[in-house]
Amino acid sequence: MAYVVLGWIILSLLCAPGFYLRSAAAGETPYADTALGAAFVASLGWAMSAFLLLVFSAWLNRRRLRTVAWLGTHLALGVVLVLVLLLLMRWWSWPVLGLADVLQMPDLSAALAVGWPRGLALYTALWCVVQIGGSWRRYTRLKAQLVSAELRRLRTQLNPHFLFNTLNAISELGYTDPEAADRTITQLSGLLRKSLDESHQQEIALRDELDFLRRYLDIQQTLQRGRLQIQFDVADNALNARVPGMILQPLVENAVTHGIGRSSAGGSIRLRAQREDERLVIEIEDNGWGLVIAAPRGGREGIGIGNTRARLNYLYGELAGLELNSQPGEGLTARIYIPFHEAYAFDENPHADR
Repeated sequence: MAYVVLGWIILSLLCAPGFYLRSAAAGETPYADTALGAAFVASLGWAMSAFLLLVFSAWLNRRRLRTVAWLGTHLALGVVLVLVLLLLMRWWSWPVLGLADVLQMPDLSAALAVGWPRGLALYTALWCVVQIGGSWRRYTRLKAQLVSAELRRLRTQLNPHFLFNTLNAISELGYTDPEAADRTITQLSGLLRKSLDESHQQEIALRDELDFLRRYLDIQQTLQRGRLQIQFDVADNALNARVPGMILQPLVENAVTHGIGRSSAGGSIRLRAQREDERLVIEIEDNGWGLVIAAPRGGREGIGIGNTRARLNYLYGELAGLELNSQPGEGLTARIYIPFHEAYAFDENPHADR
């Protein structure tokens, strides 16, 4: 319906100059508002026809008709369309515009015979517009569904990857410190529960993402046995910003495993988040071995970094990105930037306190 009203307005605006010039040519004083009103009245028939066509299109799309029945239905509607236009001209447009006394309306049967080709052409054009519009809406809806499905696939890909790595580390800890291994399993259970609670959301508040990250780092600190130092530097005005759920964990895991985990002395990770104009910028910096040693064999990115890039691209396109800056032996800085928009209280996860 909104498209019909919009089309009516556009058609009226296009017709208004013609009525204005017609008044001037007739020696009358032209008025813009009068010309615009006349254009709206004159184009009402086209708007009504378009509305009827939309209703009919929705009805026809729900039915499977054979070719003969389909053509017959369209021909019948073409006749109805011409009749609607003629009746509106006789009983509405011409009397309101003052043309009924100047122009003689032809007989309906004669007008139908003469106007049939024009009405059929009009019907065909409107039908094509309706079908193109419907196809475009279906395309955009399917595209959104495909993007949503791909995002869910990318996120679910992280869970077994993260779970495998963590359980593998816990199994090694079980031989040397069973009490710490038991405590870590409990922490992992709580972490997975929180992950499931937020799995239905593509975006969550940064404060919730940081809460998830702190739980993950608690596990890592237990596994690293005091060799890992953590520092958070998050601006207050960034805490309510919306971020993709579980977007930081793969980067932190990469810093722990490939950066700090290779050093017998351990190391530190610093996370910074702040708003820069209309962007949220998050940096994860470690003082490990850097990108050359941490890079996977063959120069290809691992699951975590590749997954993060793909999710940012699907959600924000060119408005977001992931940058990696490093010097050999001086650590790695992963920098994420995304469009800044906030999460209000009613947007937050309703299951967070369960």
